[in-house]
Amino acid sequence: MRIEAIKVERFGRLTDFDVGTPALPALVVVLGPNEAGKSTLFQFLTTVLYGFHPASREGNPYAPWDGNDASGIMNLRLDAGRSVDVERRLRSSPTGRLVMDGRTEDLRNRPVPWVEHVPRTVFRQVFAVTLAELTGLDEETWARVQDRILGSMGSTDLVPARRVAADLEQEAGELWRPSRRGNQRIRDVQEAILSLRDRRREAAERDLELRSMVSELETTRERLQEARVERHQERLVIERVQALTPVRAQLRRIDALMEDAGPADELEGLPADPGAALADASARVAALEERLREAEVDMAEPRASVVAFGEADAQLLEHAEEIKVFVARSAGSGADRSRLRAIEEESRDVERRLEGMAGQIFAVPWARVPTGPIVSISTPDLHARIEAFRSAREERRVLEMALRRRAPAGEPATPSSAPLAGSLATLLAGGVLLVVGLANGGLLITAFGAVLIGVGIALMLAWRRARRALEKARAPADDGADGLRVLREAEEAARGAVLLLLRDVPVLPSLLEEPGSSLVTGLEGIQNHLRDRDARMREAAEVDRRVTEVDVAARTMAKLLGLGDGSDAESTGHVLERELRRAERLREASATAARELRRLEREAARLKRDLTDARSAMDRLHSRLAEAGEGDAERGATTLRDRLEALARARQLHDELERAHPDLEEIRERIATSEAAGESWTVDVEDLARRQAHHEELVDEAESLTRRAEALEQGIARLREMETVDSVDGEAAALKEEEAALVARRDRLWVLAQLVREADRRFREEHQPDLMRRAGAYLARLTGGRYDRIVADETGDGDVFFILGPDLPGPVALRTPVSTGTLEQSYLSLRLAMVDHLDQGTERLPLFVDEVFVNWDGERRARGLDLLADIAETRQLFVFTCHPEVAEELRARGAGLLSLPWP
Repeated sequence: MRIEAIKVERFGRLTDFDVGTPALPALVVVLGPNEAGKSTLFQFLTTVLYGFHPASREGNPYAPWDGNDASGIMNLRLDAGRSVDVERRLRSSPTGRLVMDGRTEDLRNRPVPWVEHVPRTVFRQVFAVTLAELTGLDEETWARVQDRILGSMGSTDLVPARRVAADLEQEAGELWRPSRRGNQRIRDVQEAILSLRDRRREAAERDLELRSMVSELETTRERLQEARVERHQERLVIERVQALTPVRAQLRRIDALMEDAGPADELEGLPADPGAALADASARVAALEERLREAEVDMAEPRASVVAFGEADAQLLEHAEEIKVFVARSAGSGADRSRLRAIEEESRDVERRLEGMAGQIFAVPWARVPTGPIVSISTPDLHARIEAFRSAREERRVLEMALRRRAPAGEPATPSSAPLAGSLATLLAGGVLLVVGLANGGLLITAFGAVLIGVGIALMLAWRRARRALEKARAPADDGADGLRVLREAEEAARGAVLLLLRDVPVLPSLLEEPGSSLVTGLEGIQNHLRDRDARMREAAEVDRRVTEVDVAARTMAKLLGLGDGSDAESTGHVLERELRRAERLREASATAARELRRLEREAARLKRDLTDARSAMDRLHSRLAEAGEGDAERGATTLRDRLEALARARQLHDELERAHPDLEEIRERIATSEAAGESWTVDVEDLARRQAHHEELVDEAESLTRRAEALEQGIARLREMETVDSVDGEAAALKEEEAALVARRDRLWVLAQLVREADRRFREEHQPDLMRRAGAYLARLTGGRYDRIVADETGDGDVFFILGPDLPGPVALRTPVSTGTLEQSYLSLRLAMVDHLDQGTERLPLFVDEVFVNWDGERRARGLDLLADIAETRQLFVFTCHPEVAEELRARGAGLLSLPWP
């Protein structure tokens, strides 16, 4: 599957984003700065393939804030060559539409049919490779990958086989195991059966105990009721004396304090300490005046920063985008110039090698050799014709030797079987190569296999002709001479076919007399060098074009901004970048200063308002104090403070009295009634003490009786809930039936667990080696052969993954002190192997790579980019990066550039 066109109407931060035409290539580099929308673009591609998740406008984070629908269209090209248009839109509910071959299908929010073999979660975990995810796979993660990829093949609704087996074994162990550790249901049942004998005897004893406790409970309840009535009467007498006397004294104290405070309305709005409040108001006015002066001083510096940003800086910022594009291009011009010189030197080396090889093959100097006919020669065809010539020559020589040695009479005329064995081996090898080439789509392997089949057929025909020639040799002499003449004519015809193919090439006559494999090898080498030379010439033209474009742009930018002639593109780029940064700093400082100036102005205005309010409050307080002190504010503050304290104390005592006595008004009426009746408030201490002691004795007795009654009730309830002899006998019978059922269930669970484990082991042994072999091949290519294998160890509790290499004494665990770059290369190899395994035999889904080369050195990064370019031959790749140099390296490898808008 390949994504050929993307059109985002609205999705997250992307609006009206369209890649245009032509169709996107197999390798696409997405270039954009941080927060330009690279993650949003990946989420859009995932959404088009799998549908919206979450599937509601309110829950989806990529729904536009302006209330419009999240929508977009994507064109797909399937591996079979069919074109498909997929449209998604998120209204109140998600909708989807698929158009293929003129037919429209309603997708709603389902995935497109060609991605259903890889669930959304597996797609995001495996097909989206980011730097943050190249930190490793622990044992649990690897087990989940195996369970998903090798066990359930990505089905999220299936439980892994190993967990099923463990659950079955655990459940069987909970029923019974040889040891007595842990809970075992069967042993519990057996022990319960043994314990029923004692339980039956205890049931009879509990019946006698129950009767005794019921009788005692009735007696205890009668005495408890009598104690409660007597306790209540004593409490009424004690409370009447103890409760009213303190309340009466407290009420008299409150009345005295209220008289000292005077009228309460005269104290409304005053602070608790008027003198201290006046001092605080004066200090606040002074502090506000000082802060106002400081604010006026602080505004001087931001005003200067606002003025520093001038017209020239603004003009430079107007061309900021053009300058940034030019700086990015000029940064790579030095590398392009160096590459141009290197290409020229490499082309001269290739030309020298061509001259050396031409002297061994051609009869004229290399400068006079026509290259067109050389390139058009089919070396497999030439090889087949030379083999036909050699076969005819060998057949002629065999016949000549046979004629000279005439076999004795009666001896069978049979040639050697060695040529027949060679022809059969050649046919077999050609057939194998032809099948492999057709299965894998390799044109070169398919062509070579067809050539080997042709050579094998020619050798078999030669053997048959030699056999007929020997038979003729046994015939009269005239027949042998005729056969020899025919073979010589065939030899000349085969040599003529070779000369016909080389008619436009000035080959040395000595090589044409006896054409051999060295001629084919030499021509193949020259063809390879010619193709290498043409490729370098094309690359030189492309690099020279880029250098020329950068130089023209440098002169244009320098003239536009008045920075000299711009003859040096790199120097001009550095100057423009420096000046642009300075202008940006000035603009940022000016904007920051303007915001700070506005803040200071608002602060000064607020301080002025606060100062006005503080002065007014201070003047009002001073007037009230002076009035209370008959013109002396200090004396007035003292007088008012004493009155406020008396009022506050009276109110505090009243609140405490109300909290302690919610029925205060009723108590007040009782006190008034007692005083009006002239009752005495004198207390008889001895009588009060006697009543209190008796009341405490009644309280203790009631509590003791209550506890005893509760204990008896609990005991009776407990005994009534316990079992009888009949229930014990019935339970014993039921436990025996349960024991037999549990034994059968435990055996069944254990057999099922072993079957599941054996099936899971066989499946993993069949599939995991292919996964690890693919990962090792990728790692060997990325590290240049330093590490060539990755192995997984799931038997221990330590590290899971190890790497091996020809220079290592043994396996090395994938963890520190292995370098970060090597760790990332190893786990990238594992992910690429998982990708190959997941969609093997199905539609090949696109692969997304985001900034994975940050910690790689230049050599391994180049190998990584080459690997991505090779993968792109069979699978579409999207490489997300914010580094222009990485984008240029990928473009040099045939990638198409997709630039995101700057934020």
